[in-house]
Amino acid sequence: MTEESQIDFDHLRQYVGDDAALTAEVFGLFKNQVDLWSPQMQADLDDDSWSMMAHSLKGTARAIGAVQLAEICETAESLIGEGKRPGARAVAIDKMEASIGQIMIEISRWEYRQTILKMKGETPSS
Repeated sequence: MTEESQIDFDHLRQYVGDDAALTAEVFGLFKNQVDLWSPQMQADLDDDSWSMMAHSLKGTARAIGAVQLAEICETAESLIGEGKRPGARAVAIDKMEASIGQIMIEISRWEYRQTILKMKGETPSS
């Protein structure tokens, strides 16, 4: 994982090897989770919904090796009950959205490389 990279591909390879189809499937699951939870990222969510959203995103982030997003989500999970400080959820949402945006760009770049490899007749890999 490079300093700018949001996805730890070495971590991901531990689970999917160099299987490009499986990598694509894991990325698809991540995208589905983002599509499911992003519209619900609201600072005024009830504690149960907030915790569920942050926890689900944390899990899917860890699955693809998105360590920074997982850490942001883990911090966000604690913003319930007495830990719910004014403005803290809004800041967490901004951080999650920024990280997700960077991850989506990285996934798109990976998908583009896979397409180019297929066009060249080479075997895609993760």
